[in-house]
Amino acid sequence: MQIFLMIVYALLVLTGLIVVHEYGHYRVAKKNGIKVDEFAIGFGPKLIKWHRGETEFSLRPFLIGGFCRFADDVDEEDRPPKPGDFRTAPIGARVKTVVAGPLMNALLAVVLAFIMLLVAPEAQGVQIREVAPGSPAEAAGLQEGDVIRRMNGIDMDFYISGISAYQQSAKGDTMEVLVERDGEPVDALITFPEGDGEKTMGIVMESHPYNVFEAFALSFKWLWQQTVEIFSALGNLFFRGQGVENMTGIVGLTVVVGSVVQAGALGMILMIVAMISINLAIVNLLPIPALDGGKLVLYAVEGARKKPVSINVEGVMNLIGMVAFMGFAVFLVFQDIGRFMGA
Repeated sequence: MQIFLMIVYALLVLTGLIVVHEYGHYRVAKKNGIKVDEFAIGFGPKLIKWHRGETEFSLRPFLIGGFCRFADDVDEEDRPPKPGDFRTAPIGARVKTVVAGPLMNALLAVVLAFIMLLVAPEAQGVQIREVAPGSPAEAAGLQEGDVIRRMNGIDMDFYISGISAYQQSAKGDTMEVLVERDGEPVDALITFPEGDGEKTMGIVMESHPYNVFEAFALSFKWLWQQTVEIFSALGNLFFRGQGVENMTGIVGLTVVVGSVVQAGALGMILMIVAMISINLAIVNLLPIPALDGGKLVLYAVEGARKKPVSINVEGVMNLIGMVAFMGFAVFLVFQDIGRFMGA
């Protein structure tokens, strides 16, 4: 029963993120005069359907995503063009429609990060709850209530990541600390006693809540940090062939999402869903056929040669891209299974 619930939670999260992605395509397509025949949630036979304007909306039983079907999503290359077809729309309109999907996932990640920073202590700032008498922290002038902004040049904006970064940087006999006290920045230099391998400052830390304005600004910083980490991982994968062992597929994703949802940790749920959303946005923009980034490459070629790529050529490229993408997904599934069986 527990495994079943974990699968359900993961599918609901993934379906929700994909529907948000497809809704971005839908809204921008409509704004640019591109006809959308159907907007579907899930796959399989239609359980419920309704119409809004020229578009049919449907709910299907297999909640493993969704799709947005344009009027000319057909295989016949000799199909005569009609008003509202995607392929006959100006390149600018098609580019905006394609980019809108990943952009919606990025915006959703910002919204989730904003909420996370407001409600989740583990994602908020760091402040000093207690300073031990006679400790290096007391000698450096740190006080109870000081909000820690930086340690050894590392920003402490987010409690979990900040503490982890601090532990990795706590080297040497001294540590530079920037705190905020009564709204003013205060620099401190902590000197560790000789032989103190643990680098014990003598403070007890706790989370520091953010107000709405701080959370809004930091949500973009959090998103930027995640984006940098994703591109770093992709760079190592494509150019160095490193890091694939640290990647996870649908099985690992199911375990992670199911575990945090069952634990009921709101902050971790928001963090995981936001991270998946920004990953979905970035991966979709990769220049791989069948993905949004692959379509953008075709539009660039079309703009250069002043002629669109034929439907057959585009179809073959999409098939190759899809096979490669699905093959990698299957590899990750087996890697996930091997990882959990060996745990």
